[in-house]
Amino acid sequence: MKENPTVESVKSRTKTESDSPVLHRCVVNLLGVTRALVSICVGLVLCHPVLEASALPGAEELLQELHLSDSDRQGIREGKIVTWSATEGSDRELALGMAMLAKTKPENLVALFREAAAFKHVSLITAFGKIEGAGTVADFAGVKLAPNGEKEARRYLEAKPGDELNLDGKEIAAFRALKAASKEGAVPIQKVEALIREGLLARYQAYHAKGLAGIAPYARTSGRQTFPSDELSIATRESPLVAKYLPSVFHALLNYPSIKLKEAEELEEQFYWVTIEVFGRPTYVLSHHLRFQIGEAIVLVDRHYYASHDYNALQQGAMALPAKDDTLVTFLSRVSTDQVAGFGSSVKHPVSRVLMAPYLKDLLEALRAKAEKQ
Repeated sequence: MKENPTVESVKSRTKTESDSPVLHRCVVNLLGVTRALVSICVGLVLCHPVLEASALPGAEELLQELHLSDSDRQGIREGKIVTWSATEGSDRELALGMAMLAKTKPENLVALFREAAAFKHVSLITAFGKIEGAGTVADFAGVKLAPNGEKEARRYLEAKPGDELNLDGKEIAAFRALKAASKEGAVPIQKVEALIREGLLARYQAYHAKGLAGIAPYARTSGRQTFPSDELSIATRESPLVAKYLPSVFHALLNYPSIKLKEAEELEEQFYWVTIEVFGRPTYVLSHHLRFQIGEAIVLVDRHYYASHDYNALQQGAMALPAKDDTLVTFLSRVSTDQVAGFGSSVKHPVSRVLMAPYLKDLLEALRAKAEKQ
C-alpha cells in the first residue's frame, strides 16, 4: 500500500524548473479556473437549510481559529472581505483564504445557486458535461479541440514528458502511435479528440473507483513524475480546522470513495468534465463536487483531480455558518502548479497571491451583492 505523502517526500519527488516570464499567464489561467468554483461555492453554501447545532465553532470562534486580527474581524462585521493566511504544503502549492458576512436569507438564493451550478456566469468555460455512474465515452462527446484545433492537436501528437501537457507514459505513447500511423504531415483532429476523450474517461473511472490512489501521475523530463494524488492529499492535511471540526469531510477527501458519515450528516456529489479557454488554448479538467451538510455548516468542496496543462491539481472549498442574522462564509483555495516551484519560489508565491487576491475579492463582492438583492 502506498504510504501517505509528507511535504518533504513530495518536494523530493518533483523538482521542476520554473519559467518566471509565464508566471503572470499561469496566475491568469488559475483565476479563470477559480472563478467557477467561487461562484458555485457561494451559491451552494448559502442556499441550503442547516440542521441542528453540533460541535461546530461559532462564527466568532472560527474567525479566531483563523488567527484573524481584531481589526480584520471588525472589518468582516463591517462588510469587508478579509484575506487570511493559510500554510502551503509544498513549493508548488498556492493557498489563499477569504472570509465575509452575507446579509441574506437562504430562500433568496435558489436562483443564484442554479445559475452558479450551470456555469452560466463563467465566460472562460466553453463547454462542460456531467459524468454519470461508471461513465462512458459518450459522456465526453462535448470535448472538442477548440479553439485552434489543429495547433492543439499537434501538441498532442508531439507529446513527450514535460509540462506542455499533463499526461502519463501510456497516454503519451498512444498519441505518438497515432502520429506514426497518420499520413506524413496530416493532423487527424477527430482522432486526437477521440484519444483525449478516452483518456479523460480512463482517469475518471480510476478516480471514481479508487480515489486518490487511482490518479495517474504526470510524466516530466529526466524520468521524473508529478503526483496529483500527493498534492491533493497534502492540500487536505494542510487544513487542520477541517480535521478538527469536520472529520467526516476530512476523511472523505482523503479516503474517497470510502466515506463515513455520522447520523444526520448528508453528502451530495457530482462529477463534471470542463473545458476552460485561456490564451487560446483549451484546458480539460475533471472535477469532483462534494456538498456536505454537517450540523449547522454547509460545506462545498471542488476537487480538480486532473487538468490537461498549466496546473497539476486544485482543491477549493467554502463553509457557511450562521452568525446572528447573517451568514459567515469562509473560502479556501489550494492549487498546485509547477510555475511557482523551484528557483525563486519564495518570491513567486507572495507575488501570485497578490495578483489573485483583488480579483477574487471583487468576484466575491459581486456575488454577495447579487445574493442580497434577491
